[in-house]
Amino acid sequence: MTVIDPGLMFKNKLGQINSAQDVLAYADFLLEESGQAHSIPVDLSQIFKRFQIPTPIQKPLPGQQGLLVDANNGIVVINSNDPPSRQKFSQAHELVEFLFNSLPNGKNIGNGWTLKKPGGFTESMKEYLCNRTAANLLMPPVYVTNQINQHGANFDCARIISSECEISLSAALVQVARTSRGNHSVVLWKLKNKPSEIKNEVSNAQLGLFDDSSSLPAMKLRVEWSMGSESAPFIPKDKSVEETSLIFKACQTGSFTSGEERLCLDGRKSRVFRTENLPFSMNGGTQVLSLIEHI
Repeated sequence: MTVIDPGLMFKNKLGQINSAQDVLAYADFLLEESGQAHSIPVDLSQIFKRFQIPTPIQKPLPGQQGLLVDANNGIVVINSNDPPSRQKFSQAHELVEFLFNSLPNGKNIGNGWTLKKPGGFTESMKEYLCNRTAANLLMPPVYVTNQINQHGANFDCARIISSECEISLSAALVQVARTSRGNHSVVLWKLKNKPSEIKNEVSNAQLGLFDDSSSLPAMKLRVEWSMGSESAPFIPKDKSVEETSLIFKACQTGSFTSGEERLCLDGRKSRVFRTENLPFSMNGGTQVLSLIEHI
């Protein structure tokens, strides 16, 4: 059975890929071609079947979630050690990789983005658009907008989307933030030291300046990653949050917190935010997943 390359078929149908919006439209194409334009949850097996792509191979992939091994023969490998919701997102991500694999090298598509690597954009932009398009495939913006209109842009809405779309809560929360009309960000917080503090500790140890216990400062609750709407304020990685905040309280008490408070998240100016904060255990420590709205 000959594989029908979905990326090449979409590119030929569209004519050419001129913008990020063209890439995002690939999600609608896959849904329509598989007869799932209005289906929730999306059944990815129907997409693979439509294009005669073999069922993805499941095997351990240390350090990776998924891999498009051979586009011509449709060989996709997914990390079998990941939870089912993560594997589903990885399958969607690799379906988008078919599109990038079909694109020529060195093509300028506007907004400063140029195809520099074989079959794709600059690596960071390619990964960003793969994840955005995968999210739109599994959680179509029209569906998400309807949920937001019914329930608001909040954790309750994300929980419903997560359950109905069979996707992780964090992925659902990011899609809510990006689809909502407000200035929303999703932030993962983790107790840790700044990279500069760790670097100084390593340097001191190499120089033999400290013989006894570590000279590292006390860990603070810091940004591990941040994603959100295009209009949301920039929140830098490793930025710490005040210990008087509702975000820190969630970490400290292990309980969900929410409310309005004044925070300095960009390192320059304090502003009023509405936050919802869910603590959870990971690798023996407590982390916090926050939905933050600038009001």
